[in-house]
Amino acid sequence: MTFACTDCSRCGKCYDKHGVCAACGGAINLLDDACPACGELITDAMRERAKQAYLEQKKAEHARILELAAAAKARREERPAPVYPWDEPAQP
Repeated sequence: MTFACTDCSRCGKCYDKHGVCAACGGAINLLDDACPACGELITDAMRERAKQAYLEQKKAEHARILELAAAAKARREERPAPVYPWDEPAQP
C-alpha cells in the first residue's frame, strides 16, 4: 500500500533525497551513486543519516502537534458550562 504525502505514517520512505556533498559542498541527490560535481561516492551511511534526520524532524513535529492539541483541550475545558433555565432549581 502506498501513502500520499498528506497521509504520513512516518515510515521514513519519503525522507528528503537532497543533501550536500561532504567533499565539495555541492548539491547532491541521495538516490544517485556519486556527486555530480566531484565524483565522491554517496554511501548508504549518508542515506541513513538523512533518513534519521528526517524521522527526528517528524517526531519533533508530531510532539509539537500533541502539545498544541493538549493546550487547545485545556482552553476548551476552561469555558464555563452553559446553564439552561430548565436546569436551574425552581424558586418559591
